[in-house]
Amino acid sequence: MATFIDAARRHDVPRALAVLDVPERASAERKARATELVRELDYVLAHSARFELDALSDEPNGKPEDGAQTETVVEIRAEGRVFPIVLTHARSWPARWVFSPGTLASVSELYRLRGPSALEPYVPAVLRQETLGMERWQWLALPLALLLAVLIARLAIFLAARAAAHVAARTQAHWDDELVAALRSPGRLFASACACFPLVHFMSLPAGPRLVCLRAAGTAGVVALGWAGIRVARVISNLLERRALRATGSVRDVAVRVRAVRTRIRVLRRVVSVVLGTLAGGVILLQFEVVRQFGVSILASAGVAGIVLGLAAQRTLGSLIAGIQLSFTQPISIGDDVIVENEFGTIEEITLTYVVVKVWDERRLIVPMTRFLEQPFQNWTKTSSELHGTVLLYADFSLPVDAVRAELDRLLAGDARWDGRTKAVHVTNVTDRTLEVRVLVSADSGGKLFELRAELRERLLAWLVRYEGGRYLPRTRLDGMPSLARNSDHERVPPSSERRTTPRQAP
Repeated sequence: MATFIDAARRHDVPRALAVLDVPERASAERKARATELVRELDYVLAHSARFELDALSDEPNGKPEDGAQTETVVEIRAEGRVFPIVLTHARSWPARWVFSPGTLASVSELYRLRGPSALEPYVPAVLRQETLGMERWQWLALPLALLLAVLIARLAIFLAARAAAHVAARTQAHWDDELVAALRSPGRLFASACACFPLVHFMSLPAGPRLVCLRAAGTAGVVALGWAGIRVARVISNLLERRALRATGSVRDVAVRVRAVRTRIRVLRRVVSVVLGTLAGGVILLQFEVVRQFGVSILASAGVAGIVLGLAAQRTLGSLIAGIQLSFTQPISIGDDVIVENEFGTIEEITLTYVVVKVWDERRLIVPMTRFLEQPFQNWTKTSSELHGTVLLYADFSLPVDAVRAELDRLLAGDARWDGRTKAVHVTNVTDRTLEVRVLVSADSGGKLFELRAELRERLLAWLVRYEGGRYLPRTRLDGMPSLARNSDHERVPPSSERRTTPRQAP
């Protein structure tokens, strides 16, 4: 192989013909045909084959798996066909390695498929000189080809998007308009990648640069497909959310249903995005031989590797599984009012690994996903946002409770925060000093209930201060109770000012 490559580059035809097993005494016609094969085979090896001379076998008889006295140098793929370049021992003496007859018979067909482009014969000789592994005209044509691919892709997607938008505008649905807008950017990237393939073939790049360009175009195409899949998932999720908003029923039931549907859809959308991104990354890595070999090695030791990776990523995998589990069981939904870590807040965002809780003072509490599956917490809006709340009022024992009920009716009559379900006044406790009165009210949300309780607490206290001059405010009695003691002849007990006390005698 080294002899042939060196002889072909130096235009040393006799040395190159020797590797083709063409004897010196061959006819002129056969030598002319063989010389043409040398040129074609050298072009194909330089522009379509990627191999290393050091990778060839050092055994005198070649690789055993290729057969006795046979060595497969490289396999070239073209239009779905495989063309192996095979070396074999020459039949003539002395023994030496030459190209096999099957390889020589397929050179012309391979050259037709992978030969120079129609542009190459018109390139000036000064641009045909090689620089850093590529001819000068190829260095100039490569960025122009990439620019041309982008322009062609943008034009094609522009025309296709206009036609699709025109068709979507005639329908009453909105999802098709969103789908056209969502696929425009991924479509440009995918069309650019597709346009690169024929342009790269047209430039007849050497094997190394050609492989790099094709791998880059393939990577861009896979990224575009994954990107498009994520965009489609987003359009579908938005469509399902809108359908949930149009659901019929009471306002409260619809609100709970919308929160549940929105949570499930958004979590599943993130799962789909992660899966599509992982698949796209795997397909991209599988393009490279080194990664494929590494993957085979991992699969060969899948038992140990699986245990090690499972232990290392235990918490991460647990969080991902918890996120998927939460999307179906739904102990929480986006928009729920919860008390977690002794903080009251609203579920603002649910990811696959953590939950963002917006606290009442606009702080954000980041809680791991597993926290909601492993530890108890309060959800004020799990099935309904309707809540009951209490207001405690402390007054004197003599307070008329019916007056409190009448004042409560007056306060709630003009308050829009009260939902009209519950209002009650109960005496819940009596201490040695005060009477505890509990006022029970209801509201259709936690925020309204909090404001209603604060308002009632303030106004009832103000009413208690004003009512009959504040005589029913809590007080501590210091005067003694009147004596029940009476003499047998019903004599009057003298008042304290008339009582006489016996002086205390000294001990």
